[in-house]
Formats: sequence, structure tokens, C-alpha cells
Amino acid sequence: MKKILSILLMGVLVIGLTGCGNEEKEQTLVCTTTETEEGMSIEQVISMTYKNDKLNHMKMEVNTKITDSSVKENWEAFKQTLDENNQEFNKDGVSLKVERDDKNYEYNTILDIDVLNASEEILKEQGFEGLKEDNSTLEDIKESSEKDGATCIIK
Repeated sequence: MKKILSILLMGVLVIGLTGCGNEEKEQTLVCTTTETEEGMSIEQVISMTYKNDKLNHMKMEVNTKITDSSVKENWEAFKQTLDENNQEFNKDGVSLKVERDDKNYEYNTILDIDVLNASEEILKEQGFEGLKEDNSTLEDIKESSEKDGATCIIK
């Protein structure tokens, strides 16, 4: 009996020391959509990192490339309009960055959200109200995104 208790105790110690059973499972879902309209190609890439099936980080990139010469002629006006709607900022766990490539007529926005540290106020301002309380799993989001036409992979 003492030998069995000793073996069980050793097993518990090994599990406790190695961290088995307490490991957090982290996965990243990356979904991409691409569309072409009115002289431009738009690619949207959303990366969502989950720990133990709870969203804790999200990054959304919208990459726009002008493909039509008439739109290229109005590049400065196009860029100005997008700049007015995409003011760069970094506060309360959320940041928005803009990258412009005048030579290749590309305009990219990157929205980065630290879900765990983002304030409810900034999430609401950015259209993500209730994101912290959302219980959708990685599989739920993958299925929904693919139904909407996205191509998704899990890393």
C-alpha cells in the first residue's frame, strides 16, 4: 500500500513540476478575403489568437491596391479621403497604423487589438463592443468566416 501511495505521490509531483495539465493551448486563426471592385484590389487578413479557446488578440489588415489608371490619376484625393477615415492612434490596448506606397498605389491599414487589455470604451469606438464577452470559439469564427467567403487556416 505504501508503495502505491509513493508511486501516486511521485506521479503528482512529476505532473506538478512539468506543468502537464496546466499548459495553455494557443492557436491563431488567420482568415483572408480578396475582392476586386471599381479599379482596386482589396485584401483583408484577420488574425485572431486564442488561448484555451478564448480570444485574446486580434489583428486586422486591409490592403488596398489601385489597379485602374483613372483611379491612379486621382491617387492623392483617394489617399486623402482614406486618411480622413483612418487616423492613426495607439491607446488603451488598440492601435491603428496606416502604410502608404505612392509608387505602387497601395494603401494599407493595420488595426491591432490586445483584447485582454483594451478598454471597453476604445473597443466600442472601433466597432467591437462586447468583444471581451464574446464566447465564440475559434472553430465558431472559422466556420462563420468561411461561410462568408473567407479562406481560413489555423496555425
